[in-house]
Amino acid sequence: MKRNIIYPMLVVVAFMQTVAAKAGSDEPQSIQPVRIEAGYTKTVHILFPSAVTYIDIGSMDIIAGKADGAENVVRVKAAVRDFSGETNLTVITEDGGFYSFDVHYAEKPAVSTMNLTEAPQPSSDRTTTTEAPNRPIPATEGRVLLREVGREKPAMVKRLLNDIYRQNRTDTKGIHAKKYGIEVEVRGIYVHNDVIYVHTQIANETNISFEVDSRRFIVADRKMTKRTAQQQMPVDILRVCNDPAVVRGRQRLRTVFALPKLTIADDKVLLLEIIEKDGARHQTVEIGAKDLLAAKLL
Repeated sequence: MKRNIIYPMLVVVAFMQTVAAKAGSDEPQSIQPVRIEAGYTKTVHILFPSAVTYIDIGSMDIIAGKADGAENVVRVKAAVRDFSGETNLTVITEDGGFYSFDVHYAEKPAVSTMNLTEAPQPSSDRTTTTEAPNRPIPATEGRVLLREVGREKPAMVKRLLNDIYRQNRTDTKGIHAKKYGIEVEVRGIYVHNDVIYVHTQIANETNISFEVDSRRFIVADRKMTKRTAQQQMPVDILRVCNDPAVVRGRQRLRTVFALPKLTIADDKVLLLEIIEKDGARHQTVEIGAKDLLAAKLL
């Protein structure tokens, strides 16, 4: 039987509604939820612009969770047939987007697939309706400051990572390591709002694939001794753009890392360690204190 599923091209997304401000005072902004319908025998799928990190439902009348095998798709379904009134659904995405929905029961939901990834079109009309408009309205992206990013907006971190990767500039030379036919190079170090961005490239000059088991940054003494476990400090990786699991033979791949604000003493180095899975071609690149201080401003 042919499935009766509607695929709207553009669907409304949660957006901010500015509260009238009084003279000389700042009023808080409210987020107007979007009305959606959920059925008992039909599942509604919502496609978000980036990976979903948080889901909250207002009551046990509905079921919501990530679709199996997908990070940016949430499925919503009624747990109780013909539940009365409404309940709510809140979703936060990895790039800081905040989405709020009012969920009503419908035996046959009018919309069963919602695509929130379309780029918004410029418009001065911010009127709220319960019907799907002819353009999507972006979520309140950036209002949710993900804790590990510090004071920077997650949406800005994501944009800068993508910009560095897309531009593919070489602003740093001489920071590299090569052994076993694998070369790792730092192509650029940048900073914006106290977030450090490290642009790297890994090249496999052999015919055997290099499978990445893990990558990590640590601060260590420039002259390592046997007591390395006491002299290393791990550095959290905030975000990554293009993190390949495998570098195939004769292939070059680039990755951009976002790190927290970091300065080190002259007798310390920032190490990028790349461990090969089920292999011994591990790589270590040293980034000196002066290299970090010379980070280019974005």
